[in-house]
Amino acid sequence: MNKLEKKLLKHTVGYLEDRDEYQQGVIYKTFTTSGIYSFYLITLCMLVSFVFDTINHTLTFGTLALLFIQQFNCYYMFIKLRKSGVDITEVDDNATYSTQIKKLRKQIIIVSTLWGFSMFVMTEYIFPTLLGERINIELFQIFVLICSTIFVGVSFYLVAKSKLKNVSDD
Repeated sequence: MNKLEKKLLKHTVGYLEDRDEYQQGVIYKTFTTSGIYSFYLITLCMLVSFVFDTINHTLTFGTLALLFIQQFNCYYMFIKLRKSGVDITEVDDNATYSTQIKKLRKQIIIVSTLWGFSMFVMTEYIFPTLLGERINIELFQIFVLICSTIFVGVSFYLVAKSKLKNVSDD
């Protein structure tokens, strides 16, 4: 932790002297939990703000600010975790690796299917309803959505698989 981060932590928590390991652990756990909740609350607020912007045919500073904050959080966590190497899961043998890959495939199929379904509902039902337009589902739109769902699923799979390392091969 650099000097600025220590100063910000002391100022935010409100203590003057250094803390012992237990106290630091509690502080870090509290901040982690708070960060996780904030991540999902910002996402929810951003989506609600986007829906209101869609209804009013505008794009407000609040929506853009929430999008920027969310993207900053995502990139910061991604870069820090990747640099430290803690995003890599190491397995010891080929059987465990195969089991993890099968589990990963199931998770990716579920996640990408949910993503595709939610995108379908939002783009084909929710947004047209909010804008007062007719619901009009065309075959081409469904084809584009299926292709994008496959692309998202394959992308998620490749990223997740790159974070799984079989150390028995080394």
